Amino acid sequence: MPPDVTPPPLDLLEALDRATVMRNLALTLALWVAAFGLRWVVMRALKKRGLRIEELRRVTASTRSAMLLVLAVGTGALWFDELKLVALSLAAVAAALVLATKELIMCAGGTFLRTSSRSFEVGDRVELAGVRGDVIDTTLFTTTVLEVGPSTVGHQRTGRAVTLPNSFLFSHPLTNESFTEAYVLHSFPVLVKADARWRDAERALLEGMKAEMQPYADDARKFFERMASDRHIEVPPQEPRVLVQTELGEALRLWCRVPAPAREKGTVEQAVLRRFLDATQGTRPPAAG
Repeated sequence: MPPDVTPPPLDLLEALDRATVMRNLALTLALWVAAFGLRWVVMRALKKRGLRIEELRRVTASTRSAMLLVLAVGTGALWFDELKLVALSLAAVAAALVLATKELIMCAGGTFLRTSSRSFEVGDRVELAGVRGDVIDTTLFTTTVLEVGPSTVGHQRTGRAVTLPNSFLFSHPLTNESFTEAYVLHSFPVLVKADARWRDAERALLEGMKAEMQPYADDARKFFERMASDRHIEVPPQEPRVLVQTELGEALRLWCRVPAPAREKGTVEQAVLRRFLDATQGTRPPAAG
């Protein structure tokens, strides 16, 4: 009986059919040209419609994500047999590649987590890993925000853009300040002396909040009722409130809560504080509206 002879391993390039490779290259090129061309036509048509800048940012990010998904799925389907052959031939290299691209894989997983949970969208104000700002762009691997400050209570943009890896969504809690969309329940602190006049300060803050919310009180009430019905939650109370918190020393921290438009809560806060200062200084606050 002749001895067993093991055939030499087939070279990877010889295993690939050249005609199939050339056909796949042509189809891949056509797919990419069609995808980019279609996105260019869609974006050009949307820009002519005069969309607001926030809507245009959201549409830009959505169409880019959809295009990348189509390209990834289409390209993978065209090269499935070849990729399978390459994966079998380069198993060890593939394992090393996974380890080397762990962060990129986690970033892509963070994108899937964000999309599936609908935790935020372009235009929302979020806080992640100590960075707070307005989301202006999202990609497969990163999220870009325009920083808002000062600190975690300010509402003015600092002029800096911060790019965060999407992998942070697995390791850091996310705060979405725009969760209720049109209106939010905005809270801010005011420090006063812990003496007999703190009641006057509380009264001035309540009057200031009532005066500022008067122009949109009905709209805010209808919005919160509709939101509660859609999301099956209790209707949050919309009347202004002041909670008292003791501080070290001779001070009290008065936490004010008032309904405000999501994009104007900083403006409402400043108006309430100015009314409060006018009232406590003995001057007459400006008329409501």
